[in-house]
Amino acid sequence: MNWALMTANYVAEELDYAISHGWTEGGDWGKCHSVTVENYQGIRFTDKFERLIYKIKQMGYNNIELWSAHLDPSIANIKMIDEAQKILEKNEVNIISYYAVGFDRSDYTENDIRRNFEVAKELGVSMITQTIINQNAPIVHRLAEEYNMKIGWENHPEKSSAEIDQKIQPYTPLIRSALDTGWLGTYNCNAAQVIRELKDSILHVHLKDVKAVGGHDSCTIGDGIVDIKGVFEALKDINYKGKITVEHEPHNYDPTNELIESLSRIESWWTEIEKRAEV
Repeated sequence: MNWALMTANYVAEELDYAISHGWTEGGDWGKCHSVTVENYQGIRFTDKFERLIYKIKQMGYNNIELWSAHLDPSIANIKMIDEAQKILEKNEVNIISYYAVGFDRSDYTENDIRRNFEVAKELGVSMITQTIINQNAPIVHRLAEEYNMKIGWENHPEKSSAEIDQKIQPYTPLIRSALDTGWLGTYNCNAAQVIRELKDSILHVHLKDVKAVGGHDSCTIGDGIVDIKGVFEALKDINYKGKITVEHEPHNYDPTNELIESLSRIESWWTEIEKRAEV
């Protein structure tokens, strides 16, 4: 299995993790995004991006899902993209997906949304993920056709496989599910069951654990309420061949050590499941 780290795990880093409320309790993700974009541009970009990628590599991750704020489509230019590619190559880190901005916003124009596709294409990435509002779905689908791009629709408000399927079915096969196990946990949904029900409609997986039903405070994989081993069993049962991005996005502390521990656990658990499957 190829594991990736979501760079949005460091969403609060540029504000020194000084966010007083969780993301479902008034925590300002938008402010974190804006400050990150501001800090990752101009003469600071190369140093900031290199430090980020070097750290991720030292943590044991060879793949990333690049959060748009770390290379924002509104400001990204050829020089920045070239620098990013050189840094990734130097550190032997691959981008498996670009996590977009604006697919979930009614104030984004088609040209705004298009810039995500342009940046992803220039990076050599074939998959874009984000949650999508209904009014933007036809635009995203049309651009996916134009740019030959696969789209993972991340579940946020959806509370069942039926709700997820209803959103993506008009736009498959270009748009399929980027299944977020953490949001399923927030709504007390059985993630393993949802995986079995969606099967081939799953393009990508965002592996996240949360502390409690009703909230969205993430934690080390395996310390929360999501049945991660059950998720892995279900992915094995449906013969899932995609990649898995590890998410853990605390608002008030650096998640690095917990992301290292998460990787150790999931590698071990996945190996156990594969060995049982061989018997």
